[in-house]
Formats: sequence, C-alpha cells, structure tokens
Amino acid sequence: MEPSKAHYLSGIALSAGANLAGMGASLVTIMVAARLLSKDQLGAFFLVMVVVQFVALFSDLGLKNTAIRVLSSLPPHSLEFAQTAHYLLTITVATSVVACGILWAVTPLLNSLWAYESFQDHLIFAAPIAVLTAVLQIVTSILVGGKEFKKLSTLSAGIEVLRAMLSTGTLMLGWGVNALLWGMIISRMVGIGAIWVVKPALFSVSFGHPRKGEFFKFGGWLYAGSLLSASMVRCADAILTTYLGTAALAVYSAAMQVPAVLQRVFESTRPTLLGYLATHQEGSARQQTEAMRMLAAGLSIATIVIIVFSGPLMTALYSEQYASGTCIMQTLSVWMAFSLINYFYSLILVGRGQSREAFIQTVPQLLIMLVCTSVLVPRYEGVGAASALVMTSFVGNLIAAKIVAGEDRETWWALTMNFIRAAVPLLLFLAVVSRMKLDLFSVMILGGVMLAVLIVLKVVKISDFAAVRLILSRRVQHVPARSTTSA
Repeated sequence: MEPSKAHYLSGIALSAGANLAGMGASLVTIMVAARLLSKDQLGAFFLVMVVVQFVALFSDLGLKNTAIRVLSSLPPHSLEFAQTAHYLLTITVATSVVACGILWAVTPLLNSLWAYESFQDHLIFAAPIAVLTAVLQIVTSILVGGKEFKKLSTLSAGIEVLRAMLSTGTLMLGWGVNALLWGMIISRMVGIGAIWVVKPALFSVSFGHPRKGEFFKFGGWLYAGSLLSASMVRCADAILTTYLGTAALAVYSAAMQVPAVLQRVFESTRPTLLGYLATHQEGSARQQTEAMRMLAAGLSIATIVIIVFSGPLMTALYSEQYASGTCIMQTLSVWMAFSLINYFYSLILVGRGQSREAFIQTVPQLLIMLVCTSVLVPRYEGVGAASALVMTSFVGNLIAAKIVAGEDRETWWALTMNFIRAAVPLLLFLAVVSRMKLDLFSVMILGGVMLAVLIVLKVVKISDFAAVRLILSRRVQHVPARSTTSA
C-alpha cells in the first residue's frame, strides 16, 4: 500500500476510534438529561441546537471543506499553508460575528414562531455556541489539511468527554437545560484553547490571500449545498415542533441519537476521507462502485441491528416515557443508511472539485422533503417526519448516482443496482417490523433472514470481512513507522 494511502487510512481509523469515545460520552449526557429534564425542556434544548446549526452553517461559507481540499495539497510547513490557514480562520471568525448579528435580528421572528418559554429563555446561548462551533470546525479542517490526525482524534474525544462530564455533573446539581448548554460552551473553549497552545502558529489574522477568489468560487457551491442539506434535514424538526411542540421534538430527537451513531462515525472520518479523495482522484469507476457497495453493505448490517434492538434501546436509554419513539428510531435508522450513501456521493464530487454538481444533487431533495413533511407530519407526527427523510434520501441516491457516473451508463447502472439491492430489503424489513407487533425474539429471527437476503443479493459478500481485516492489519503495520517519521 502507498505510504500516503496508509497514512489516510490510519487517520480514518484514529478519527473513528476517537469519535466512539465521544459518542459514548454524548449519549450518556442525553440519557441523564432524559431522566432529569421534562420532555418540554429537553425538546427546547434540541430546538436551540437547530438554531445553532444554522448559525454555524451561515458562518462557514463552505470554507471548512475548501480548507481540507486546498491544504491537503500543500506541504504542512510551507508559507503558503500558513497563509491559507490564517486567511480561512480569519474569514470564518468574521462571518461568525455577522451570522450572530443576523440571529439577533431574527430573534423576534423565532420567538413568535416557537412561543415556548423554555426555548425563548435559552435562545441567547445559540450565538456563542455557534461561533465556537464554527471556529472549531475550521480548526479541525486545518488539522486534517496538515495531516495532524493524532491531534485531531485527541481533540474530538477530549471535547466530547469534557462536555459530558460538565453537563452530567451540573444536571445532577439541578442546572436544568443550562447544564447542557454551558457544557458545550466550556468544552469547545477548552478544545480551541488546547489547539492554540499546541499549535499557536495556526492562529493569526489575515484578510488577504491571492487565491481567495478561487476559494469562494469553490466554497460557494458547497455553502449553498450545505444550506440546502441542513434545511432538508432540519425541515422535519421545525415542522414537527411547529405542529406538535417541544415534547414531540424531544421524543423524535431522542430516537435520532442511536441512528446518529452511524452519522457520527462517518462524520468523524469525513475530513480525513475528503482529504484522501482530494489527493487521490485517479480511482477507477470499478473501484468506486465496489466502495459504494461495501459502504451499503456495512450500513445495511448496522441498520438491521438497530431496527432489531430499537425497542429495548429506547426504554433502556431514555425510560418508558420515550417508548413511543421506537418506530421513529427504526425509520430513522433506514434514513441514516440511505443518507450516508448519499453523503459519500457528495464527498466524491467535492474530492473531484465538482462542487457545483454536489450542490445540484441537493436541490430536488429539498423540494421533495418540503412536500413530504408538509403532508406526513400533521398526519403521522414523528414517524411521518422520519418517513419523509427516508423518501427524500431514497430518491436522492438515484439522482446522485447519475451525477457521479456522468455519461458512463454502465457505472450508473452498477451504482443504482447496488443501492436498490440494499434499500429494498431494508424497506421491507422496516414495513414488517413497524406494522406487526412482534416480540424481540421474532424480530431477531426476521433480522437474520434479512441478512441472509442481503448475502443472496450480493450486497454483503464474505470477502468483505477479509478485506476489512486486511485493511486493519495493514494499518497496524504502517502506523508505527509513520508516527516515528512524523515525530
């Protein structure tokens, strides 16, 4: 294996491993909060986080992905790398301040739209959390561009563990929703401060760069695509809260936590994976198709496991009050699998430099999402919101396969059929489990049958397990030598 490929694989493994610790810590926080806070209070926290996501997104301007793609091609200790890092960090901080000003201006509108006292009392926290989140994201991208995977993994795990310790401790002291919000603020400040101490050279002010036009042209399409993607996902949260209140959002968001584990693992590897795709664009269509099949296989297996154990998980994690979210969790797990396949398509396009195409694939998905949520949420509540996401991501994958394949009909057909062979069994499994009241043992047997179906359809191959084992063994062989060299 090429040294650079081995380095990126080790980076992916380190990022994913560190994020497992972070995910566990985050899940513990929500578990404690679900037992110590009312549904309305927990729902208010999740609603504040919806606002945070959009403010942080407005602050980004597509620069975090631009940073990964540009910096990955530069020597980490070069003057151009430092100048680019300084410029991107400066612009992100500046746009964060502007985004917070916009939030202040639209606060009366948000308060009238969601007239929930707990939400209004805590909306003030959205601005500082959003600024810290935007800065942390761009610093993370710079670390990936500099191939600082160990520092990145330590940072990711440390921030989440510290947040969990602060939040759970103050929750038990009776701080309520403030405990969750202050935990996020302090942990992010400590994380950014730690990077400042370790790599102070990254933090410098620069408003000029000779390639800034190129950055904004490339990042602009990513920015627009990110806005549409976030709007598509958060559309369900917003409409659900508007129709049914913060308690319904609490159940829906709690049900999202376990499927989101898949997203968090993938998201933790996204910067490293994007850096790899940006520097290794020569992969054949056949390799691409096989990679997508293996991704679909892994996600399908994980989804079956989540669907099987969703009932016990909801009650064990959040108490009997949240048992109504079981079907929501099952539906969201299918959506998450479809969504991450779509996400990988986007990374391929961004890695190729096709940011405009990455934006184009999100447009029809947003339109579908708006129609589906408007129809399904009033009728089926949380399950309707989750079902709208499933429908949108299913169609989105068909569109994305065509865009990625371009004029290569053979590749388009292979990508599409790989997805269909994985998607149809999952949808059938979801339909049977959600409509029939089966005990856990029966659902486990049915899950085993679905796994056998995936093997028969060649979504999952026995050779996949050998391939994963080989990758891991190669990582073990290459990482120590690489670490010594880096030191």
